[in-house]
Amino acid sequence: MRYTSLRFRARLVAFSLLPPLLLSAAASSPVPSSQAPQGARVKLGIESFVERLPRELKGKRLGLVVNHTAVLPGGDPLHKALLDRGAEVRAIFSPEHGFTGRIEGGEKVADTSLEGVRIFSLYGKARRPSPEQVAHIDAFVYDIQDVGTRFYTYITTLKYVMEAAAQAGLPVYVLDRPNPCGGVLVEGPLLIPEFESFIGALPIPIRYGLTCAELAAMMKGEGWVKGDVDLHLVLMQGWERHQSWQDTGLEWIPTSPNIPTPDAAVAYPGTGLLGGIILNQGLGTDEPFLLWGAPWVDPDLVAGLMPREVLQDVDLERLSFTPRTIAGKVQDPPYKDRVCQGMRIHIKDRSRFRSVRFSLELIRVLREQYPEEIYRKSSSLTRMFGTDGLARFLRGELSFPDLLDNVRSDEELFLRQRKPYLLY
Repeated sequence: MRYTSLRFRARLVAFSLLPPLLLSAAASSPVPSSQAPQGARVKLGIESFVERLPRELKGKRLGLVVNHTAVLPGGDPLHKALLDRGAEVRAIFSPEHGFTGRIEGGEKVADTSLEGVRIFSLYGKARRPSPEQVAHIDAFVYDIQDVGTRFYTYITTLKYVMEAAAQAGLPVYVLDRPNPCGGVLVEGPLLIPEFESFIGALPIPIRYGLTCAELAAMMKGEGWVKGDVDLHLVLMQGWERHQSWQDTGLEWIPTSPNIPTPDAAVAYPGTGLLGGIILNQGLGTDEPFLLWGAPWVDPDLVAGLMPREVLQDVDLERLSFTPRTIAGKVQDPPYKDRVCQGMRIHIKDRSRFRSVRFSLELIRVLREQYPEEIYRKSSSLTRMFGTDGLARFLRGELSFPDLLDNVRSDEELFLRQRKPYLLY
């Protein structure tokens, strides 16, 4: 098992070697591409964890922080695989969209049960495990496929679970999975404390280029988690930072109702912002976050004013679409039941496409060409962006070059800051 238990002092990561099969990251590196068999599949943290349950967890009461994505490549969910091996699963904690992943974003999720195991919602009456719930377990195990975007709430749930564990003196085991946006590019400003919320609880860029295990390590190492959490990471084998999802050999499981494909996940860090100016970004269609449009847009005019460098990794296809209510996905999409003129994004190079930069340039053109149509006072846009920079640009208080300079400065700072926490 590729496994590491982390202890952090100041800003440095220290890896400890634990017998007999618990190897440090330094002692067991991912297989380089030159040595990995062509077409080999990435081995997930969940596989190693189930194959060789850590010795210190034998006989312990486990609380799983999971949803429908916590499955082995063969299809068995984590809770079933552990129960079949005699482990004691005492509770399940589910994030936004629920344990099944089929509940519309923003809709509260109720507690339920599965095969006699209580499922506690962390997106209902409470968003943190309660002391009463934590009292019935000995360890947390986190395994949720993320999409690498700051305003995707699964990482806030991870932070809150780590804090609950620190308060209770319990360990947290994070089973690692690939970042669909890759591990090289970072995009967007660092979130500032003034705009912290459940959709943005960490001072990281919009697209942060870390796996969930790396992000958990950074949360602990940078002191973003209250308390001293006992963090254990079960790493992948064969994943490399430059890989897109299509390179991993893994089947894609829609992470939430409106992220049905890996390309939607790659586009989401940028096109997710477009709803804040009341542009439809494909919600209410079969291709969320890969379309953009509105009844008042001339898409050819807009596309013609976009900089060539942001279009080199995508093709834009003009189309008309009509957003509709889709049960379990979206009730009231922007411009519901109205014909929108817009474009479909065809991503040509997933490793190079900068979805945030693309969307910022799109917002710039729309502001120039349609100043009376776009919405400029969206608090949700500011929470997603993480600073007031984009809002100030929309109000004419900040130039676009200055906005981009501020974003680049934050990206460069984060690239340096994250280096000690890269595990692959």
